[in-house]
Amino acid sequence: MLDRFKALLLGGDHAHRLTEEHPEPDVAVCALLLEAAEADQDFAPEERWLIVEQLRRRFALDRPQVEALIAETQRRRAAAADLWPFTHAIRKAYSPEQKQELLVLVWQVLLADQHLDAREEQWAGRLTEMLAVNHSLLMEAKRLARQSMSGGGLGPKDPVPQPG
Repeated sequence: MLDRFKALLLGGDHAHRLTEEHPEPDVAVCALLLEAAEADQDFAPEERWLIVEQLRRRFALDRPQVEALIAETQRRRAAAADLWPFTHAIRKAYSPEQKQELLVLVWQVLLADQHLDAREEQWAGRLTEMLAVNHSLLMEAKRLARQSMSGGGLGPKDPVPQPG
């Protein structure tokens, strides 16, 4: 809806460029979760299932909406040179608490296949720099992710608070 409003106000090409450079929070979160799943170059079925469930719960979406969000996010990731548009959107809009909640989701994806690869650890470390959070926040998120997964759940079922 926001994309259509921008397109009406700014015209097609400029609106498209604005959207690519400043993705919505759901697209930015989805991009990071997909990137986490691909960090070890093995996008496991458990990771995909978990991402779908996380997006469904966090953004109150049904399955077709989640699939559409993933498809749109993949399109935008392919068009982007790197993760900067996505991490920048989160870096600017999210509080430290919201970033930690996002990092818990990321760690849940990284841990979903029961194997933590060195590339996944490295990627998570770089993510702290991209999101401008300290290492202790990353490690606390990892602990919370492990705790939520050992309890059999995905963590809190409340939607991710939206910046605003």
